[in-house]
Amino acid sequence: MGLQFSIVIPNFNSGEVLERAIRSLIGQEYPLLQIIMVDAGSNDVSTGIIDRYRKYFDVLIVGPDRGQADGLNKGFSLATGDVFGWLCADDELLPGTLAHVAEIFETDPHADMVTGGCERIFEDGTSVITRANPRVTEEIGIQNSIEQPSTFWKAALHKQTGELDLSYYLGFDWDFWARMIRNGAAVVTTDRVLSRYYFSDTNKCGTAGNLFAEEAFRVIRKHGPMAGGLAYVYRFLYFHFDLKGCFDRPPRSTRNRYLLYRYTRNILKFLIGPRLLNMYNWHFASCQERNIKWY
Repeated sequence: MGLQFSIVIPNFNSGEVLERAIRSLIGQEYPLLQIIMVDAGSNDVSTGIIDRYRKYFDVLIVGPDRGQADGLNKGFSLATGDVFGWLCADDELLPGTLAHVAEIFETDPHADMVTGGCERIFEDGTSVITRANPRVTEEIGIQNSIEQPSTFWKAALHKQTGELDLSYYLGFDWDFWARMIRNGAAVVTTDRVLSRYYFSDTNKCGTAGNLFAEEAFRVIRKHGPMAGGLAYVYRFLYFHFDLKGCFDRPPRSTRNRYLLYRYTRNILKFLIGPRLLNMYNWHFASCQERNIKWY
C-alpha cells in the first residue's frame, strides 16, 4: 500500500511565494499525500492562491492563531498519515523527495526520523548546499543542524513527543527535534538534497538577530551538555565578544577587546574543551543584529 505523508503548510500573508510551496508538493506526484493548509487569516494575495489550489488540500484551516507553532499544532492534530512534515510557505521540496524518504522508511523499519540536505538561497541570489549531520543525535543539544523542510518523522513519534512549544517564536523546531531525540528517536540521514530554503528580509530566520540568541539559550539550557550550563558560556561569548566584533573576519572590535577575547578562549578551552567551544555558531545572529551581511 505504501506510506502516507501528512504535510502541513502554515501561511500568514506570505504573498506569491506560497504558490511555489504548494506546487512543489503537487509536483511530487506522490499518490499518498495529505496536504494540510493552515492560514492564520491572511489578507494579501496568498488568499487567492489558496482559493485557486483549494482542490489539492485535504484539510483547510483558516483563522487567527497564536503564532506559527500554534498553526502547525492545529494542522498536525488533523493529520492522518504515517509520516509527518511541514513546509513553510516560502520554501519548496525538490522533485522526488517524498518518494526518496518513503523508500528510506520502508527499507529501514527502525527509522523514526529522516533528515537530508538543503539548498539555502539568500536575498542576493547566492546559495549554499548543506548536508545532513550524521552526528545530529549527539549534537542536537548544542546546535540545530537539522534542516526543517528536509525532515520527516513517523506519526507515532510525533504523538510520543507532543505538540510544538508555543512559547518559542523561532526555536520551536529545534526544541521539537531535541525532544524527539531525547525520546530515543532513531534518526536516519541521507546525503540527498531534499528542499530549498529561501531567506529574505521578511523571513524569520533571516532577520531574527537577538531573538535567536535568546531562544538558543533556552534550548541549550534545556537540552544541552553540562546540565545546560553550556548555554551560559555561549551567551557570554555572544554578548561580550560576538556583538563587539571579535568573531568578524577581520575583527571589528577594539584591540583590547580582541586580546581579552583570545585570553577568554584559552581559559574556556581548558574548562569546557575545544569541541564545545568551537561548536558555538551564533555569529550569524550577531551579524543580523548589527545589520551586516550574515551569510
